[in-house]
Amino acid sequence: MLRENVVGDTPHIDSTAYVDPSAIIIGRVDVGPNCYIGPSVVIRADRFSMDDEKARITIGAGCGIQDLAVLHVHAEQALTIGEDTIINHGAVIHGPAAIGRRCFVGCKSVLACVDIGDFVFVRSNSVLEEVVVPPEKYIELNSIINIENRKEMLETLRDITDAEKAYIDKCVAENRDYSLRYKYSLEQ
Repeated sequence: MLRENVVGDTPHIDSTAYVDPSAIIIGRVDVGPNCYIGPSVVIRADRFSMDDEKARITIGAGCGIQDLAVLHVHAEQALTIGEDTIINHGAVIHGPAAIGRRCFVGCKSVLACVDIGDFVFVRSNSVLEEVVVPPEKYIELNSIINIENRKEMLETLRDITDAEKAYIDKCVAENRDYSLRYKYSLEQ
């Protein structure tokens, strides 16, 4: 379901993207080409004033936003997801945030006020708050990185492997396939 926010902004969905009918997208949201937005996803960009030029969610081409994920920004915030990034089942992304290209955010992870570089692999059940993660890093399962421990935690992150990059590539290809299969098999 596509809905206006308080000031009447409506989502823009590229014609090649697939949005499941149970997903709810509200406000100033741009979904790029060949994206897959799964069942029960909620994407909400709150904007309460026409003077607010920041409040926006932008999802780059080829992204997969899987079932039950939540993306949200308050007024005066932005959230950007780079091309070919996968946000897995039940993940929560709260702005302000920027997630780079070809990233993977695992199931039930929570990211708030983050800046994530390209090719970052975040394993499931991780919590990242108020942190900048450099490109091509791997974040272990169940990690917690926040303002209190970020310096020492960032020093311990290892580089992403070629096998993990290949896994992201596989997931991106599958999600592009989802967008095509669902879009054209369900549109009658």
